[in-house]
Amino acid sequence: MKVTSSLLLLLFLVATASTSRTAAIRLYFNDSGTIHTLQQNSSHSHYTAHNIFVSNGSTLQLTNGASITAPASVDDGESAVRIDDATFIGVNGTIIGGANFGGIGVTISSSRDNPYYGSSNASFGAGMAVYGGDAARSETTQGGDAVQVIQSGSRATFDGGTIVAGRGCSREVCGVSNTNGNAIKVVMGEVIVKGGMFDGDFYNLQGSIAVYGCVAIIDEEDGQRRIKGVLSDGNVIDVAYVGKEKQLEIVYDESVCPPPAAVAAPTIAD
Repeated sequence: MKVTSSLLLLLFLVATASTSRTAAIRLYFNDSGTIHTLQQNSSHSHYTAHNIFVSNGSTLQLTNGASITAPASVDDGESAVRIDDATFIGVNGTIIGGANFGGIGVTISSSRDNPYYGSSNASFGAGMAVYGGDAARSETTQGGDAVQVIQSGSRATFDGGTIVAGRGCSREVCGVSNTNGNAIKVVMGEVIVKGGMFDGDFYNLQGSIAVYGCVAIIDEEDGQRRIKGVLSDGNVIDVAYVGKEKQLEIVYDESVCPPPAAVAAPTIAD
């Protein structure tokens, strides 16, 4: 067989592409009623280039500093962790959406034809950090959402944690705000925010978002609507809200409001 220079070049390019890309691993937890725990002191504590799927009434708990990072390719799945008719308990750990293409950190969903429909729940504690994947100009311009809830009957509860939207790109530079992802995106379903630190918008299409604390909805001069104040866990929140106001509930808690500024007594001249 005669090997031409063009064939050699083609073989080299294929080999280079296949070796430079990290192999993706899909991990499934789908056994009803079973609790699976990923933790730092287990045999696998850092799940790199993984897509993890939790379904059919199974429960996944992330604790003790374990981390999950999605692969940097949309072909391997858009979410680092996907919860379908199942439960996720985030105690202490890190989840990162796929880089380059703006992957999603965590997706919570339900299926109407599934016997576990209506039972998709995800909770995020103070030790959790979830990041949407950053975009790259060579792949996409849109940053990834950190957490998204996409079906009725699904719920995400934030008692704490750090939730950061993926950075988007323009043709000139990355980090442009109007191409960034969302910290929280609700297509349908329910989100409850009692604590945490959020970097990115709250986007609500047809679901509901309830925010607990000494907070208010502020209409800015530039037309933005923002949620500002102190959450029930004491963290300050200042995020843009995109959606209908009637789908946003403020559960006011005066006990976490900062004390009023002291006012000096007037001086009486002699």
